[in-house]
Amino acid sequence: MSYILSSPKKFKKTKRDSYISTLQSLPDDLLIDILSRVGSISFTDFFNAKLSCRDFLEVSEEKFIMKNISVEKFHAVPWWEVKDEISSFLKACEESGNPELLYRQGMMEFFSLKKVESGEEYLKRAMEMEHMEASYVYGIILLCKGGEYSNEDQGIKLLNAVKKLRKLGECRERTRAFILSMWVNNPIAKSQELITSCHAETCGGRNNGGGRRGWPWIYERDEDVKDDNFCEACIWDEEVSLFCKQFS
Repeated sequence: MSYILSSPKKFKKTKRDSYISTLQSLPDDLLIDILSRVGSISFTDFFNAKLSCRDFLEVSEEKFIMKNISVEKFHAVPWWEVKDEISSFLKACEESGNPELLYRQGMMEFFSLKKVESGEEYLKRAMEMEHMEASYVYGIILLCKGGEYSNEDQGIKLLNAVKKLRKLGECRERTRAFILSMWVNNPIAKSQELITSCHAETCGGRNNGGGRRGWPWIYERDEDVKDDNFCEACIWDEEVSLFCKQFS
């Protein structure tokens, strides 16, 4: 009896095989950059990506990725016990210098735990990474401290930078929501020295007697408001007052 030997079957290469093969050919630095970009937009997409292939999984805990990953999915002040794996993940992100988590920790330590110095330091670190809300709050804190001219000067520069980027209204809303979500044990008060540089003769705010009609930018969600008639000192004096009223 004779046998006919059939040739081995040729398996067609699938798209998934090509995808994995392509990823395996990429250097780790590029994999880290790709995963970091994905994570900075969506934690869910990051989580799915790292489970999609071993190469992503192996680099998923790199500090650069933890620093840039979005943590918006996680509540700033959870009112329930956080699972150990989530707590460990967020701690790793904070230790890697994630600006959002530095900001959150700074807010908690300064306003709730009354750890003023460490709270300021966390906010300062987040501000140096161009975190908008941290820049806003740290600028307000510097103005409230008063005393040294350098505090006022730096505070005004930070707030001007936020306003220039048209982020002032957004920062107000987000910081207010954060403050309302936690126990406040360390409210701040405005320094009375802030308005000493007001140009009273030309300042529209003082001539209009303050209030809603005198301070248009305070009530606008869109920062495209003309405030040429208001001196810089009065603009930020009123902003500080608005911020401090949240604690009264």
